[in-house]
Parts: sequence; C-alpha cells; structure tokens
Amino acid sequence: MRCVRRSPGRAAGSAMRICVIGAGIAGTFLAWRLSGYQGVSVDLVTGLPGADATASSGGGVRAFETHPAQRRLAIESLAELLESPALLDQAGYTETGCSYLLKDYPGLRQAVAEVEHAHPGSAEIVDGADLRGRGWHGLPDGTVGVLEKRAGFIRPDELRGAVIDRLARGLNSKVVTGPVLGLVPHPDGSVSCRTPGDSARYDVVVVAAGPWTPGLLAGNQLPAEPYRTKAIQVAVYQVDGALPTMFVDETSDLYGRPTADGGLLLGVDSHRWSVPPGSSRPIQDLADQAVRIAGERLPHLRLLKTATTVNSADCYADPPVLTLWSVLGSTHRLFTFTGGSGGSVKTALAASRTAASDLLGPQASGGNTRNTTSRTENKRMTITERALGSPPRYHTVGIGAGPSNLSLAALYKNVTTEKLALFDSRPVAGWHTPLLYPGVRMQTGWMKDLVSLVDPRHELTFLNYLVTSGRLYALINSQFDSLPRIEYERYLAWATERLGVVNFGSRVDAISITDEGFQVTVGGEPVALSEHLVLGLGTRPVWPEYVRGLPRERAFIADELGVRLPDLDQQKSEPIAVVGGGQTGLECVLRLLGSGFTDIRWIGRNQWFRSIDDSPMANELYRPSHIEFLQGLNRSKRREMIVDSRYSGDAITPGGLRALYQANYDGLLTLGRFPVTLLPGRDVTSAEELADGTLRLRCTTPETPEEHDVRHIVVAAGREHVEAPFDDDLRERIDYDDDGEMLVEPDYSVRWKGMNGHRIYSFNASRYSHGLTNAGLTQLPVRAAIVLNSMFDREIYPISDELCAVQW
Repeated sequence: MRCVRRSPGRAAGSAMRICVIGAGIAGTFLAWRLSGYQGVSVDLVTGLPGADATASSGGGVRAFETHPAQRRLAIESLAELLESPALLDQAGYTETGCSYLLKDYPGLRQAVAEVEHAHPGSAEIVDGADLRGRGWHGLPDGTVGVLEKRAGFIRPDELRGAVIDRLARGLNSKVVTGPVLGLVPHPDGSVSCRTPGDSARYDVVVVAAGPWTPGLLAGNQLPAEPYRTKAIQVAVYQVDGALPTMFVDETSDLYGRPTADGGLLLGVDSHRWSVPPGSSRPIQDLADQAVRIAGERLPHLRLLKTATTVNSADCYADPPVLTLWSVLGSTHRLFTFTGGSGGSVKTALAASRTAASDLLGPQASGGNTRNTTSRTENKRMTITERALGSPPRYHTVGIGAGPSNLSLAALYKNVTTEKLALFDSRPVAGWHTPLLYPGVRMQTGWMKDLVSLVDPRHELTFLNYLVTSGRLYALINSQFDSLPRIEYERYLAWATERLGVVNFGSRVDAISITDEGFQVTVGGEPVALSEHLVLGLGTRPVWPEYVRGLPRERAFIADELGVRLPDLDQQKSEPIAVVGGGQTGLECVLRLLGSGFTDIRWIGRNQWFRSIDDSPMANELYRPSHIEFLQGLNRSKRREMIVDSRYSGDAITPGGLRALYQANYDGLLTLGRFPVTLLPGRDVTSAEELADGTLRLRCTTPETPEEHDVRHIVVAAGREHVEAPFDDDLRERIDYDDDGEMLVEPDYSVRWKGMNGHRIYSFNASRYSHGLTNAGLTQLPVRAAIVLNSMFDREIYPISDELCAVQW
C-alpha cells in the first residue's frame, strides 16, 4: 500500500491538502472518496467549461471486459452500484442486459466465470448460431457472445453533478471553477496549482482531466506519456424494429444501447487519434459508418431519423485501465487518474476507491480488502486482512520487481502452475523513472528483452509489445541507433501488467526463515510464505560524504534533477557542477544543456570520459560461454579479469558523447564560448558552502589540487547495491566472502546454512563471480533460465552457446 506522507512544511495536526483537477466522472468520484478521510481537505478544480467525455458518454455499465484489470474494476463497480439503492437512484440506472460480441480466445471462460462468481446467474457465453437467433447477422466465423443480464446504463452527467453538489457543500471539500494555468512540483514533494486569480500549494495533486490531461502536463514541461486523445462520436436514432440489448461488437467496432425513450444510441470506434479535447463538429463519415454496420449486423432494425449527435474526445492509455499514475516517479506527489479509454463510467466507482486507498490507505471505518489495480498491473495482488489466518503461501517470492525478477516471472509463468509473487516498494511500475529524460538512450539492443534469448516465441517479447501497442512501424521508421530508455520502461510496464504478480507499494521490512519456509513481512505484518526466495533488489544512488553537509536544495543527486529544474529556472547562467563521469552524469549534462544552462562543469574521476567498447570482441564478454569460463577461474584471477573488462559496460554510450560535443559546439556558435566545460581526471575530496552561498568543490588532479566554485551541484557518483532485509537469524546463516558479499554459486543460488530444501537466489549482487552480466540487461532471460533450471532441478530451458569463435 502506498500512503502519501505529510509534507515537511506542513504543521503536525493540520489537514492534508489534496487537489483533484478535472470534474469528469473519474475526478469527481476520486474527490468524493478522498473527502471521506479524516484530516484531509480536498479541492476539486473543474477545468474548462463545456461538454466533456462524461457528458458525451452513453453511460453503459457492465461487468465483462476483456482486459483483466479493467474487468475486475468493472465487476466491483457494478457490484457497488447494485448494492446501493441511493446510488442506483442518483445514477438513474436502467437495466437492459448486454451482448458483447468477440472472437473466442483462451481464458474467455475464466473471464466470464469471474463475472458469474460476482453476479450469479448474470453471465453466459453463446455461439454464433445463438447470436443469429437473437438478430445478429454477418458475423465472422468463430464469433461468440458474452451475454449479461445485470447490465444497463446510467446517466453519468447527472450523477457527476450530484457528486459535485455534495462536494461544494462539504465541510472539508471545495469546488473551484475554471481552468488550471500552471503546475509546479517542488523539491519537498508538494505541488503548486495556479488557477485564475489564485495559486495554492498542495500536498498531493491528481490530474484527472481526461483528454485535457496530456496537454496540461506537456504545457507545464511535464511528461505526458502514456496518454493519447481519440475522437468519440455517438448519435441517437429513432428506430423501427425490436431494440437490442446494450451491445459491443468487437468484430466491427460498433457499439450501442437502447435509450429510455425507445431510441437507439449508436457509435463506432473512430480510430482518430491526437484530436483536441472538447466537442467539435460531427464527423459525417463516422455516422455513415455506424449506420452501414448497423444495417449489416442488425438488418431487422430500420433507422428512421437522427435525433441528436454528440462529438467529443476521450483520453486513452496502454493498458486501458483507469488508475493512479505517478507523473515523475517517487520524488514528488503529482499523479494522473485518467486513461480508462472510454470505460471510466463502468469502472470509476472501484477505481476511485482504489486510488484513494493507494494515496491515503484504507478507510479507518470499514476499510475494504478488495484488490487494487495500477496501470502497470494485471491482477494486482494486495495485502488483505490477516485475521482470517496465515499469510498466502507461494512456491516462489521475489523481492523487487525490476527487469531481473520480471524476466524470471515471465519465464516462470510458461513452465509451471505454481504460484509466484513479487513485492516492490514503488507505488507503480518504473525503471529509474526520475532519470528518464527525453533523448536518453539504452545501452543494449532491443532483442535483449525479458525473454527472447531463451524463449523467442514468448508473448512478452519486445517485438510483441511493439505490435500490440501499435508502435512497430513508427519505431522502425524512426531509425534509432539505440532504443529510447522511456520506451524500455513502457515495455516493462506492459509486461508487468500482463504478468499480474506484482505487489506494488510493499516495502519489505524483514525476511525470516520458519519451519514453513521464508516469511516476508511488510509494514510489520507477514504477507507471504514461500518455498524459495529470489532477490532482485537493484541499486540506489551513492550520496558521497563530501556533500552531506551542503544544503539539499543546492546539492542533490541526479535522480532529483527533473523536479528541481523549475526552481533553477532563474539561475541558468550561474555555474553548476555535475560530479560523476558515467552515463548518468552525461545525461544530467545533456538535460541541463537542453534546458538552457550556459555554465556547466562536468567533473569526472577517470583520465577521460570513457565510451563503452561495443566492438564484437567486447560483446563476447556478455555470452553464456564467457560466464561459464569465469566460473572455472580462481577468485582472484576472476576478479582481475572482470575489473580489466569493466569499460565494456561501465562507460558512456558513444552516441551520447557525440550528442554532447555537437550541442556544445552549437553553444559555442551562439555564446562565443562552450557552455559545458569537461573536467576529467578530477577526484572530488571535499566541499563547503562559502559565506556568499557559493559551493566550493576541492579536487585532486594529476598535477595540483583545484577548487571549483559553483551555485549548484548535481551528484551522479554511481550506485550501490541495496542489502537484503534479512532478520538477524537468517543473516547469520548466509555465507559471505572476504569482501562481505554473499557467496553466490554458478546457478545464482546463495550459499547458506540450514537450507532444508529452501533456496535463496540473488540477481545483481555477484559481479565478481558472474562478471559484467550480473547486473546488466544483456543476459536477463539467460540468468532467469539458469535459476529456474536450478529451482526445479531439471533443464527446463536449455542454455546453449557452443557456436563461438573465441576460445577462452
């Protein structure tokens, strides 16, 4: 569970201030949920006046959805609606039933069983012959229908209005009319929101502005991924003939429902992307297409007259789940809550409850234990009430949900029905999110994804991600030499959502060994027991001793650069130092240069800023055959060889250095001097703040000591491993080498006493036993396959690397 902490600047006991931007069905429901918490003050900013997606919505509600996370939210939302007579009345619910037409697929029966379990007697699957008997014609072979009895439509605009009225009269809530003119994240995590005639600073800001969300974020120099806008258009027709139930026909993109006055609302997927938000003139060919398809599919119906046509836009995301999404990672509290992709009405009740709980924790009174969902999850496995018994039991539990454990989970799901769970402290999926600047590139090729090197036919390949997300041709034609790192993070989020095994917001306090296996504790409560344990803990930034006494707003780590840039906007001509000669240091320099800073000092310890050796021979070091060769060497020789080859991986992307030199030369042409000064061969030993606020860095050099005076320091001094949170008993059982590192066997198992059949595996913490592939991305699935072969004591995935010209 991710709970937002109190801002440092807010007095203890004062109300937490939350701003929700956007008065659609999603934003109003979220504000309503948040206003139910004690000690919380909620402002709902309505945004621009005029018709929106909520006003244009057909209001359809049902339980079945093809996407698992969307389906679960729809099931829970419909259950809450049907269980509340007051809500039914306010929403104006009319039950029509629903027919969902689609191609049969593996897992469909399980999906319908989930609906039937929540709403007994409501859902069934029928074949094409049955559909023809119900008036459907021209359906492709293999089409089936999911029929629901407990489905219908509501009046979302009226329900939204009732909620806004309640918020306007609330003691701890307020409705602010008008647009948002500015958003400014602050280093302490708070966010300022500027509206006409006012500006306020909030502990949390949630942008739930539907199709206005991407433009609002981009207009404030904030990432607008992964949102897109798409045109939606529906029309209401007078008809002659028996009306169908509410329906969705995936085979033709047609959807519709009967209206309260005996008409028929019809729409068709527009496939028109990147449209401006708000209403616009009707699109005639969309109307013609809907009428034509309706005539083919439902020939007994005769459309007589168009009563009304509504055209608007909605916000879409991949995956299409209405959920909370952190805009800039965990460094501040700015979120989005949109992207339900036309399905917000069906899911807003459950999604808003989940989002409020993710922000603030379960309600003190009657907090529910229903599962929750984030955009990067499929079936999120949350920590529920433990009074019912012992924690859930799994075959394998992984600590961390980074690329290493995601690769393991991906291969695991295809070879066993045993249960696996991953626990991660982050609120949502991400991968070095604060460092994902535009223009930052990967250092590995796209084929080295989570699965391809051992199972190229796996559904979670990067190629399948590109195809299913519709990005394949756009990426190919962009002709990248190196993949954008943001794209790789999107791929990881896509894979995470499909795996459905990650518990986000779960910081593991302790791992202990019991008679039943490993026990994992989160927030002081046991949450899992497992036979085996896999550590994929990753790294954290190094915070050198020499900067610890400096003001944190003036000297900060690279991960904080993105959120601190707005506060440096008026100081771009002042000298700023970037300390660290690696890839992260380069990316910080490029970010500063691209933001208009004109006096950047890049300080590195090595003799020069080294580029990665990406030659064919250097890449031989990243093959399974070389890892196997290293295992046969004695410890000291192995360490010597790994240190000697470190710059084949621990260095800078050549294209990045080229980009810096070219941008620096462009700066020379404009300024008459280079905006970036490269200072290699300097080892920073101390720093202090002078009386005038200047920060002085002292460095050793090959010749004489130097001092560099700057206004700000960005620290990119590398990363260090995160230690496993073993309890004292388990820690004493682990075998360590002379350097205090865990002894890791060739199969990535950790050597420890009293195993009794329970195994611990460790990724990312065996550099000097497994080489440079230990923590990199190049051999992710190979490492995961080795672990699975060891865990199940058989060769599930053959690891073959015999066709090698190099004899080590």
